[in-house]
Amino acid sequence: MDINEKIAQRIKQLRADKGLTAEKLAWYSELSKSCVTYAEKAQRDVKMSTIESICKGFGISVAEFFSVFE
Repeated sequence: MDINEKIAQRIKQLRADKGLTAEKLAWYSELSKSCVTYAEKAQRDVKMSTIESICKGFGISVAEFFSVFE
């Protein structure tokens, strides 16, 4: 599994845990829904700035986001 797939999996997990739709996460993250969807489907390389915005939307730090990565 490459890094984009790991990031996508983590976004899906957090979104499910928090009960957020992709649209709500996009709103909280100040991103477009398509940007969140692309990140969640690992369709493109995810920019660090996008990850930071998504973390903001989840209300967590970047360190917390990556804390489950080996």
